[in-house]
Amino acid sequence: MKNYKLIPSVLWLVTMVWLMQINRTEFILLWSLYSIAFGAYIWLVIHQGPIAIRNGLILALLARLASFFFDPLLSDDFYRFIWDGMLVNNGIHPMAYTPTYLITHPEILHVNQTLYEALNSPDYFSVYPPLSQWIFSLSYLISGPNLLANVLCYKTVLLVTDSTIIILLYKLLLKRNLPSDRVLFYALNPLIVIEFVGNLHMDGIMIVGLLAAVLMVEKNNLSVSILAMALSILSKMLTLVLLPFMPKSIYPRKILWYALITTGFSVLIFWLSFGAHTSWLQSIRLWFQTFEFNAGLYYLVRYAGMLIKGYNLISITGPALAACFLLGTCLLWVKYRGDVSFDWAHAMLFVLTLYFFCATTIHPWYLGILLVLSILSQHVYPIVWTYLVFLSYSHYQDGGYAENYWLIATEYLLLAAFILWEWLQKRPLKHLTA
Repeated sequence: MKNYKLIPSVLWLVTMVWLMQINRTEFILLWSLYSIAFGAYIWLVIHQGPIAIRNGLILALLARLASFFFDPLLSDDFYRFIWDGMLVNNGIHPMAYTPTYLITHPEILHVNQTLYEALNSPDYFSVYPPLSQWIFSLSYLISGPNLLANVLCYKTVLLVTDSTIIILLYKLLLKRNLPSDRVLFYALNPLIVIEFVGNLHMDGIMIVGLLAAVLMVEKNNLSVSILAMALSILSKMLTLVLLPFMPKSIYPRKILWYALITTGFSVLIFWLSFGAHTSWLQSIRLWFQTFEFNAGLYYLVRYAGMLIKGYNLISITGPALAACFLLGTCLLWVKYRGDVSFDWAHAMLFVLTLYFFCATTIHPWYLGILLVLSILSQHVYPIVWTYLVFLSYSHYQDGGYAENYWLIATEYLLLAAFILWEWLQKRPLKHLTA
């Protein structure tokens, strides 16, 4: 390892391990350490040329393995994973009852009171789709009610998932004639390390399915591609909107069949998994009509609504922004079909960027898929966003649950400024590396 990369390598690894020990209520310390880690990351992947792939991947692996020694401290979603896995292994469908209903009806199942009290949404039905539920069930089957064993099981799954993303990303970079060392933009990104393996968010499984599906289309293996894309959708339904933007090699004759078969297979698995248990749709609707977190455009619209009506119009503005997203997606598809230079990576990036701009809830780990698409499309702003989005953890400062709107405004204003700068400069990612 070159000497000028040794210091930032050590600094990155030390701060990453330190970050894994900080609770989300300690925002000032958390943000300070994250800034140091991100600075070291930028030094490693950009300054005087990127670190050697082998050395970078070793660093990435060490940080992920270190997370096995620490509990997830930035998210408590994993308690719901264990809860859902417990229900399945006791013969109860995870979508049949809310946790609060079960705790008040012990005749159905005598549940763990301590586990119940750790849940962050006990009054809501689970929102996790089939593939995630299979993982929860398998983990509980292996680990039982043991909290540590379940956490280690999830971390192992996500370590394999992250490794697979890196491999698929590497292959796609080579196929697109892009420098393979750009895979380190993902492998060493502090947000990815902390949120995926570190805090057990399952978005990586969705990314694996998408990348595998695209790679198989490029190799003209549509049957495997359909299966991979369906698994992506079954892990998180977000990628369903990307079906029209698959590589143009399947246009115009095969795309309709590809989309119909993929959607049909996904719907079939949903139906076989959930059947008549449709209560989870109530929780899905909450994301558009009730929940608010780290939103950009929505907060502006909400503020305008407060000025006009005097109260929060989320029940109206949420669906309205969803409609704007659908309209924007249609316009992007028209451009995708008519512009030869507008390829699948650019199109998917812009579609999901539009989605996040219109969403009412944007958690930091959501940006993992934008980061991957930015590496393949050579746009820089998602990398910048993976830094700025950490400001949203101010929501939990000192144990409170109140957003600091000044910091959220700072996040989006800086992001908007960078997007404008990037557009004016027309400087793709290739100018940042040797």
